[in-house]
Amino acid sequence: MEEIKILLVDDQQVVREGLRRMLELENDLNVVGEASDASEALPQVESLSPEIVLMDIKMGGVDGIELTRRLRQKHPDINVIMLTLYDEYLTQAIEAGAVGYLLKDIKREELVRAIRSVRDGRSPLALSLTRDHLNELTSATDGKRKFSLSDRESTILHLIADGVTTAEISDQMFLSQASVKRSISLIFEKLGVRNRSEAVSEAYKRKLIN
Repeated sequence: MEEIKILLVDDQQVVREGLRRMLELENDLNVVGEASDASEALPQVESLSPEIVLMDIKMGGVDGIELTRRLRQKHPDINVIMLTLYDEYLTQAIEAGAVGYLLKDIKREELVRAIRSVRDGRSPLALSLTRDHLNELTSATDGKRKFSLSDRESTILHLIADGVTTAEISDQMFLSQASVKRSISLIFEKLGVRNRSEAVSEAYKRKLIN
């Protein structure tokens, strides 16, 4: 299995050490660096080229939301997973470009699965937050932007947000995998995105998932 390079960003050393110990039990997860704030994280992203950044939201100085925004502006392909004690920042995290949002009481197995799901182009948003909570957050404001998705595409987009694979979508919707792939390509084109993680992020921004 291909190695996944991870950067840990948290202002508490004990948290970083705990995460490192959990992740390094897996052969395919390589923690290449640690940072306590934005001033340490930004140069490490440049020098270490991590695929995934596990980041706390509440940090001194530049917080995780703003740091995510800066990272995504300079490195649009980087994947940021927010790992936090607070569940009220989901919408801000997604708008900043985070591909995942997990609570710090997550089990090791779930954290590992979330990281691998991001590597595979899926979003782990729902692992620590219930579907109802996500719906409440994403439909809290009015004035949704109108967007033309077919019923099939809308269903597939919701399944993508739930982390369902192409093969599983094919089985659930009684479609060939080729048809599912064509629909996903159309969704990406309509949203102006390149992969599943970006599609989920854009869908939440546009209030297409509710």
